[in-house]
Amino acid sequence: MTRVECVHSGICHLGEGPVWNVQRQRLYWTDIYGRRIWEHNPAEGLSRIFWEGSLQVGGFAFTKSGGMVLCSDKGVYLLEEAETENEGKRLKLLFDFSFTENEMFNDITVDPEGRIFAGTISRPDFTGGVLYRLEKGRMPVAVLKDLHCSNGMTFSLDGKYFYHTDSTFQTIMKYEYDRSTGEIGNPSLFFKGSPEMGSPDGMTMDSEGCIWSAFWGDSCVRRLDPAGRVIEKIEVPAEQPSSVMFGGKELKELYITSACENADDIVTGFCKDGVFLGGPVYRCVPGVTGRAEWLADF
Repeated sequence: MTRVECVHSGICHLGEGPVWNVQRQRLYWTDIYGRRIWEHNPAEGLSRIFWEGSLQVGGFAFTKSGGMVLCSDKGVYLLEEAETENEGKRLKLLFDFSFTENEMFNDITVDPEGRIFAGTISRPDFTGGVLYRLEKGRMPVAVLKDLHCSNGMTFSLDGKYFYHTDSTFQTIMKYEYDRSTGEIGNPSLFFKGSPEMGSPDGMTMDSEGCIWSAFWGDSCVRRLDPAGRVIEKIEVPAEQPSSVMFGGKELKELYITSACENADDIVTGFCKDGVFLGGPVYRCVPGVTGRAEWLADF
């Protein structure tokens, strides 16, 4: 059995979107409701708040120029490092959106050309979600509409396919992907789960072409082979694992975020019946390496 350890014991209300920064050798993730982005330095075993503000950041991506794109409930922003230590980080609006009430960006990913694919959700009804393609110098393009809970995304190793999760229906769809244009099409069903399995949430791709997906509500991460079959399951000591990301010097470590959302006590992450929903960040060594995330071109 793969051993899972806790690397950040602080309780995130809705921990999500982990990203391993290869240049900095650190892990970053967002606490959406906490309006914070966290940074974990495994060399020191320490975590700190990297950014906090008024935005609920559903997903973020590092840029080729060293900044960070934040996809939030108030639009898409570029977070730039300040020129002086006392100035603080600066936010620049990249794209404004006319969101419906309670709509916001949720999970995102970056494609090989530096475009961002970012999906929206609307709580509490989870209807009318949209997946946008964001590109420097161009207006956002809606590539999928009428989604319910737009969630984890990734690309195949050969760059020919795009995978997208709609958690409400426990489905992961597979699309043909054109790297030159960013267009997706010809959808097919890659994975269909069941309510008993929980909901597939955030995902990442490993170096063998398999998808790792966090299953919200079932205390586990599952590995899916290129045919969409479950070939491995790793138990997580929290009922609501939310996303996964490979990290470490050789990308051998799998980091897992979780959330205490809906807990009776959001400070501890526990429900009245003693069930621990989550909030910490975990790590394991699954025996396979991951793939580094691409940098956004903004």
